[in-house]
Amino acid sequence: MGAARGIGVGFLGLVLFFAPGVAFGGDEAPHGHEAEHSAAPEHGEKGVHNEEFEAHHGRDFMNEVAVAVGGTKESGHDTEFTWGLDYKRRIADRWAAGVIFDYAGGELRNAIIAPSISFWPGLGNLQLLAAAGIEYHNGRNTGGHEKSDHGGEADTSETYFLFRLGVGYDFHIGESFGLVPLVNLDFVNNEEVWVYGVALTYGF
Repeated sequence: MGAARGIGVGFLGLVLFFAPGVAFGGDEAPHGHEAEHSAAPEHGEKGVHNEEFEAHHGRDFMNEVAVAVGGTKESGHDTEFTWGLDYKRRIADRWAAGVIFDYAGGELRNAIIAPSISFWPGLGNLQLLAAAGIEYHNGRNTGGHEKSDHGGEADTSETYFLFRLGVGYDFHIGESFGLVPLVNLDFVNNEEVWVYGVALTYGF
């Protein structure tokens, strides 16, 4: 548990280290071919205002959608198959805002929805994520505190606050697609839950 908390603290430290330069810098040297696109349209199309984002993110898209598959590992339970949907929209050169939805099946039966912030620190196609939202916990068959009708134990359905830290790396596939291995650490109901997998992304 101490190692997991250390990862979370380190992630926040990394974001806080880079964020001031992103938010208040704005004086990075322009790219050599920027002048060639000086007459290009502004936001939403390829052009001078998207050069910095393309340099840090590797792509020049305003929007990105993703479908993810993987597993969720919670203490006391087997790793369960998990699928998810993700949407991001660029809000600055290295930043994007979006929303995530995950569902862990099997014994867990957790559904997560959370607004998210993504950050590209300029280390290749590495991307960092932070999200805060809710986890809907659909009453489980084991590990709870109430007796079920079948004599076993079951717990009740609940909704919890969730905070997620994540990291991924985008491997480009053609002009619009990408494959992103990812690892997330969720803090929910005084527990730490690992969610990992791979996402197929599409930018537009």
